[in-house]
Amino acid sequence: MSRAIILLLLLLSTSVHGAIGKITEDRGSAEVQRQKSKLSAQAGLGIESMDSVETANGIVGITFQDNTQVRVTEHSKLVIDDFVYDPKVKGAGKLALNVAMGTVRYASGNIAHENNKNVAINTPTATVAVRGTAFTMTVDEIGQSLIILLPNRDGSVGEIEVTTVAGQVVLNQAFQATFTTNIETKPSRPAILNLTESAIDNMLIVRPPREIVKEIMAENRKQRTALTFDDLDKNALEIKPEKPALAFNDLDVNELNIDYLNNALDNYILAVFVLGYNANTQTYIFDRNTYYQITRNTTQKATVLINKDRGYDITIIQDGQTVNIQNQESTTNSIFIKQSK
Repeated sequence: MSRAIILLLLLLSTSVHGAIGKITEDRGSAEVQRQKSKLSAQAGLGIESMDSVETANGIVGITFQDNTQVRVTEHSKLVIDDFVYDPKVKGAGKLALNVAMGTVRYASGNIAHENNKNVAINTPTATVAVRGTAFTMTVDEIGQSLIILLPNRDGSVGEIEVTTVAGQVVLNQAFQATFTTNIETKPSRPAILNLTESAIDNMLIVRPPREIVKEIMAENRKQRTALTFDDLDKNALEIKPEKPALAFNDLDVNELNIDYLNNALDNYILAVFVLGYNANTQTYIFDRNTYYQITRNTTQKATVLINKDRGYDITIIQDGQTVNIQNQESTTNSIFIKQSK
């Protein structure tokens, strides 16, 4: 036997020995980062602990030794922090995964079914405790996480607990979801989403589900106190000023309000629709008798005019921030404004 064949067999033996699972689906462009090496993510490639799986325009499906299944969609990153499993020792396995970015689908295997306390699924802003079920995590660039419970392949529905430092919520219904903005804020109240599993992808980062947006806006309203409430906090639909121009007009626009040092942590902002100037979003809303004028003035200026009698869902993507404003709670009219330098 030649030296080349012996060396090849040794390499294969090492790879198989260290594998904790393998890639069972590969489509498009993706790679596995293993220590200082980058491997092409191809079907049959063994996956090891501490591997980082990162996709470009590709999808990677992984099946672990305990039959846990993970699907990493386009432009996403998954880190396998830990995996220990011996089918001969029941309840002794261990699995730890970290979804760093994008959308990842998880379906429980034997480790979760035998001892769910030994499974740790994390995003930058949440920890998910698994009760033997399937769910997805969609994580944006600053770690905000949308977590959606899914029905299992047999149609049953399990349960997950989403936790931050400030508290936790339980999801136990199909397509029930919660949103975490940071680790120090409690997850949003669960809401059932009106979508299909095929619609769960990274577009949910750009346009979060309406049901989740409503829950976050409702929570923001609750947090207001009498000390901070003033006329500008009133809903524009409820304000009927006799002379709105005297209350707030173009002369109130102050260029000093522009914050050129944009905070990347405020990448996505849910804005309550109120007349006047919102310092958090740097947005002006004017009452123009028969219509509203919404203007956001930063290093660039974006303006939209909307009819008072109709509802609109307005998304302004500008200077690294995404601002979402609704003038009515329920509407099918959407306006997108995207600017780039």
